Amino acid sequence: MRIGLGAAATVLVKYVHPSEHIRTKYPNPRPGQRLENVRVLRMARKKINRRDQLAVVFSHADFPSLELYATKKFVKVTSEGSAEYFFDECEEEQDDALQLEEAEPPEDLVDIAIRATAGALETDDVAAAKLLVEDVDDDNEPAPENVPAPDDTPAGIFNSEWGHNNICHRRQANCSDSRPRLDIGMTRLDDRPYTVFEIFEKFFFKPFIINILLPATNEELQGAEVFYSEFLVWIGLWLLLSTILGPQREEFWSAKPVDLFRGAPFRLNHYMSKNNRFEAILSNLRFTKSATPSFKDRFWQVREMIDHWNRNMSEFFVPSWVSCLDESMSTWINKYTCPGFMFVPRKPWPFGNEYHSICCGLCGIMYGIELVEGKDAPRQIKVQFDDMGKTVGLLLRLTERLWGTGKVVILDSGFCVLKGIVEVARKGVYAAALIKKRRYWPKHINGDGIKRHFADLPIGSVDALGGKLDGVEFNVFCMKEPDYTMMLMSTYGTNDRNGDMKRRSWIEGGEVKRTEFRYPEVVYNHYKYRHCVDDHNAKRHLPISIEVTWGTKRWECRVFAFLLAITEVNTMLAATYFNGSPSVPMLQFRKTLAFELLNNPYITTTEDKRKSKRIRPLEAHKLMTLPKGKKFGQGERMVSSIDDYPKKTCVGGHRKIRTYCACSPGVMRCEICMREHYVSLD
Repeated sequence: MRIGLGAAATVLVKYVHPSEHIRTKYPNPRPGQRLENVRVLRMARKKINRRDQLAVVFSHADFPSLELYATKKFVKVTSEGSAEYFFDECEEEQDDALQLEEAEPPEDLVDIAIRATAGALETDDVAAAKLLVEDVDDDNEPAPENVPAPDDTPAGIFNSEWGHNNICHRRQANCSDSRPRLDIGMTRLDDRPYTVFEIFEKFFFKPFIINILLPATNEELQGAEVFYSEFLVWIGLWLLLSTILGPQREEFWSAKPVDLFRGAPFRLNHYMSKNNRFEAILSNLRFTKSATPSFKDRFWQVREMIDHWNRNMSEFFVPSWVSCLDESMSTWINKYTCPGFMFVPRKPWPFGNEYHSICCGLCGIMYGIELVEGKDAPRQIKVQFDDMGKTVGLLLRLTERLWGTGKVVILDSGFCVLKGIVEVARKGVYAAALIKKRRYWPKHINGDGIKRHFADLPIGSVDALGGKLDGVEFNVFCMKEPDYTMMLMSTYGTNDRNGDMKRRSWIEGGEVKRTEFRYPEVVYNHYKYRHCVDDHNAKRHLPISIEVTWGTKRWECRVFAFLLAITEVNTMLAATYFNGSPSVPMLQFRKTLAFELLNNPYITTTEDKRKSKRIRPLEAHKLMTLPKGKKFGQGERMVSSIDDYPKKTCVGGHRKIRTYCACSPGVMRCEICMREHYVSLD
């Protein structure tokens, strides 16, 4: 409909100006929420996003004395006014510079991000980025609890002499070095390990998908609702899209034949239509059923999702005796559209959302995350344990599921707060944190005095300085390196040497000198497990990141893609560790998981009553199991068997099984044979 004086219209709330008045009434507008029943007054040039743009000026009953305005692209006419009062659209046609209202990221920030992906940031880049981003997690900045205060009283905390009594408080408490386990039970009655799909389904918070995400999405979706089976296919398509770089998304749904030199290397039309289904699900995806809060909370749409993911991991996964706590980054570049936007110079991708993450040290599975909200955190939401200090509260929250287990957490220098490891020890969790001077030495730590103590000691020397804080004993374990003294504050361990011999060489008086020694226990554990979170992040980012493939301007979709990417890596690590599956490249595993999702077992159930014609042909190639007391005789004929569960070696010779493809009875196929069989059909 044409726009003119007196026309009735609706406008996207997010893009109505003056924004300070709108935000008072709508502090947390839902995606796609519109201001209804506005009356158009005129069109005029307005300053929007620091640019002169052609805008529609209108009035609304909720703002009787105020003229509101928005760019025309966000205004939808529901009833035209008189034809003689239609606005001249010539001016609109001349205004080709109308752009999305959301501010674009500063060009300098984009350039810095591009340079960051190519290598470490230069000092000038870091300084420039700090001017553009309000929240910065700098490796040189101390934890809030470590900033010196006038009432610091370190005297009396430490012992008067160096040395260790060789008593480990953890061993004294009779804590064992337990292995991780999955509480879903890793074998069935027929001793078959859980498949990749079954592990993924457990890790990917199925209750949240069924009870919250799908109902909320179906409320927005115009047309046939999305069932669980179809949503898994939709996720599988994203994984498959994330195995290829270069082609545009629409090229995977092209009607043209596959060409060696142009376009996408495969087609997805037989799984799902692009516009009517794939894009429709994407544009209507919703992640919460909670009511909009009465106060401004930029994170309200993802809180429920992150909380469900954490609780789901707590239910199905039990970590080993040692874990690592560090940071992870979810990539984003536009600071105006990203709540909690953070700059972390030391990370390979320095811009976006920072998450504090905890991983199992033995299998590498990430089982807990916490989004760093920074200055966007609403004051109305009280964070558990924050009254004990920012870092102390964080340690208590992320280690809560380990309380009372006597397990160990490895921490880097960002979490090196003596009060923190003491409070964690009170909860029955031992910790060791790297001591590093971040503008100041950590509170109560006399780093310069420790360096003087080791000044004349030979390379490889170890010593410990004991102490007690709030009734909890701890030690500062130290080791002399050629150019520095390594220090770790810990509530467990001794100076006993562990692991293989380590070699060091250095120049002294013009002469090259060498020595060999073993690491003491706490130092050995630190070096062995400190990279668990970084290794998990590397698998998520490389060689192709799901988050980058899922190009979106909706920040909450990026959070969902981040959780999907974590779950994919967790599934691969679990299959490798618990099933004993061989380690494979990330993209190869992603294709395997995509195949499982695209052919998930729910497709054949009555759940999907509106089953797509594109999916039905796949049922001709589903994995079937022989009924009890049956076997194949000659050819395809099924006959009675003396044994209840007779097995026969699969066609690929992998193992003895009872399964076959529905398209070829009599030919026994395992999961591996089935994948090869399906690939051969293309």
